[in-house]
Amino acid sequence: MISLPRRSRRNNSPERRGRQVGGYLPALLGVLLLAAGCNGADPSETPTRAPTAVALAPTTAPATAAATATAAPTKTRLPAPTATATPQPTPCALPLLPTLQPAYLDIELGCPLTAGRDPLATAYAPFAGGQMLWREDNAVIYVLYNDGRWAQYDDLWREGDAAFTCGEPTNPPTPVRGFGRVWCDQPAVRRGLGAATAAEIGDAGGQAQDFVNGMILAAPDGSLFVLIGETATWRRVWFEE
Repeated sequence: MISLPRRSRRNNSPERRGRQVGGYLPALLGVLLLAAGCNGADPSETPTRAPTAVALAPTTAPATAAATATAAPTKTRLPAPTATATPQPTPCALPLLPTLQPAYLDIELGCPLTAGRDPLATAYAPFAGGQMLWREDNAVIYVLYNDGRWAQYDDLWREGDAAFTCGEPTNPPTPVRGFGRVWCDQPAVRRGLGAATAAEIGDAGGQAQDFVNGMILAAPDGSLFVLIGETATWRRVWFEE
């Protein structure tokens, strides 16, 4: 028998106990490794979990140009064109005297304002610078100058008055009665018309009609005088034989 020396109390210090514990750890690890080897498991082999199968939703294959159905363009039905009615001139309320038709222009005179007078007493006198016209129904004398202007004056001559308002019969004759009264009383008329070139003539079978923008008068010399109100101009139309 071998006698072991007794442990001294000095060897049971904390430092010694710490070294004793540190020596136990390697021994403990070795025991654990030995136990694992006895169980037949290879510590180097780590069990691997089998991959989980993930069901993927089927992906829609991209449509090819051939398989893609292209919608046909929609035909837009346009409304049928509506026929636009050409505005028609408003018919005149009063008819035109047939004998004045050759001189009438609706765009110039407009619609008739009166039914017209037929027959009508008229008078006519020629002058060097124009002519004078008279119509019995309105007692107006019209002075027409050769430059295309016209003016009108009231007939102030009355039966019983002197035939010559101024002057005496001469050659060329001085205008008489109503024409002479205007010619003598209106210096502008006298200067514009000058001397009369022939004696006045009258007619009991004349015609006249008033319009929105003037008048037409059939004179005793067989012509039609158109007096336009808006422009204060006149023109003359001869009857065709």
